[in-house]
Amino acid sequence: MPDVLPGDVPEWGSTFKAIADGWLFSDVDGPLPPVAILPLENPDLYDRADWEKRVEIERHHRSVSIARHGGRRIAILTAKLGAPAAAMAVQAAAARGVRTLIGLGYCGAIEDGLGCGDLLVPTGAVAAEGTSIAHTRERYPAVADHRLVRALHDSAPGSLHDGLVYSLDAVFTQDSGLIERCRRLRVSGIDMETSAVLTVARLSGVRAATVLVASDHPGLGLHTDGTLLGAGMDRAMGLALEAVTGRAAELD
Repeated sequence: MPDVLPGDVPEWGSTFKAIADGWLFSDVDGPLPPVAILPLENPDLYDRADWEKRVEIERHHRSVSIARHGGRRIAILTAKLGAPAAAMAVQAAAARGVRTLIGLGYCGAIEDGLGCGDLLVPTGAVAAEGTSIAHTRERYPAVADHRLVRALHDSAPGSLHDGLVYSLDAVFTQDSGLIERCRRLRVSGIDMETSAVLTVARLSGVRAATVLVASDHPGLGLHTDGTLLGAGMDRAMGLALEAVTGRAAELD
């Protein structure tokens, strides 16, 4: 086996970024469109056929679809569950040229006025997951891009909730004690990805926000209503498309 000198070994961070790009985009030639939508949470609840009803698909790739809507090319990524997967997708997409990103996901409602199917656009997130901390050891604020948040609210005046969301890793740590802590922190909802998406996006030079559909209300003991949840996700998809295409001039 030949001797390998330290100076001959590529810097591992760059090597791994290339590996991650291959995992996601090996079948994509060149850059992605500058605007992307990233579905979050349960992959079983996202179907390409739902997007095909709303946008003109140019091409489906393994982990992303390239489409046109309102005269603008956009990328629609496949769903990512949890902070690590979502953060990797954001960073890899940024390296491929994405500069504006909206995450679409679900949250458990904490705020009393937030019901199943309602839409929450967090202005920021409590980073209770490990991915954000791995990217920056400082107490870095996970905040949404204010222009993108405004574009979302302007696209659906009066119908969106705002506030903070509490993002965590461990699904089965969601017990009554955690819900009470979230109430004391005055957060509006609880999810698994928003803080990592917002943190990694900002570090990567990407304007980002998330739109979350309230799926249930653990604080009040209210379970999911499938009809309301489906209607909420339908509205969230339409809202994201309107914000990134109808408000395109403001976001450029």
